[in-house]
Amino acid sequence: MNNADMELLITILTPIVTAVMTAYMTSKANEKVLRNIMERVDDLEERIFNHEKRIARLEGKSEREARA
Repeated sequence: MNNADMELLITILTPIVTAVMTAYMTSKANEKVLRNIMERVDDLEERIFNHEKRIARLEGKSEREARA
């Protein structure tokens, strides 16, 4: 393989490798954002459940009646 062939190969492979690396890094960043959102949703669900229990207790209802 001479220098011209090597330069052509590098010219072809560089954008491909860059695109693959960018896609991989973007997917990892999106995964981290999604994980963060899901943790927040879980926290909010827990807070809502706790508030529902408190409201039911204040109203004198059992948990089963509060969920219905």
